[in-house]
Amino acid sequence: MESKNEMTRKQFLVLTFSLVGTTAAMGSSCSDDNNNVTGTGGTSSGGTAGTTGTAGGGGTTGTGGGGGTSAAACADPLPETQSAADHTHTVTIAASTLDATTAQTFTTSTVLAHMHMVTLEPSDLTTLKGGGTVTVTSSVASAHSHMYTISCH
Repeated sequence: MESKNEMTRKQFLVLTFSLVGTTAAMGSSCSDDNNNVTGTGGTSSGGTAGTTGTAGGGGTTGTGGGGGTSAAACADPLPETQSAADHTHTVTIAASTLDATTAQTFTTSTVLAHMHMVTLEPSDLTTLKGGGTVTVTSSVASAHSHMYTISCH
């Protein structure tokens, strides 16, 4: 006779697969015992990161320009200083004057009721235009003259 506690093969298989499935599902959940074993991390399924491009190289250095034909490098007006004297006259020389090919004469400021003339020769103009300095003597007025140092800076 069959006992009521006996299972059919079908019942056994259903129960087994049910228990195996439940155990498998429960195995992935946390338990409250302290003997848990940590599994290995999963792999990312994201795309690969892009790469950084290489830096560009520096450009080549340009060649130097040729000499100019104007006095663009000079202060305008050209700076001048007068040698020590008991009084001072100023003379104003425009940088554009350096392009002249003939002698150029300038009038100084009037001090103590007189003024002087300062002449720059073509060679002086060339020296100044090239960035140099010249020293010239003014005309005589009131029985004296003055020396001026003129430069292109």
